[in-house]
Amino acid sequence: WADKIHGLTVPADGSYHVQTLHEPIGVAGQIIPWNFPLLMYAWKVGPALACGNSIVLKTAEQTPLSALYVSNLLLE
Repeated sequence: WADKIHGLTVPADGSYHVQTLHEPIGVAGQIIPWNFPLLMYAWKVGPALACGNSIVLKTAEQTPLSALYVSNLLLE
């Protein structure tokens, strides 16, 4: 899943080897507002999952079912 994030080797002088490595942060907390819940869900969940993070998602009180429905679709 995290195949879009790659490390980078930076040229350095002398006998040094410089390398950057992108690693998952761990847990990403996401707060979804009541307006445009599916769009905000996609904007926040997609990049976090692509980087290999896990997500804690809090939806608005007015629109909790849209995020639950999309999450169930992702499980399928």
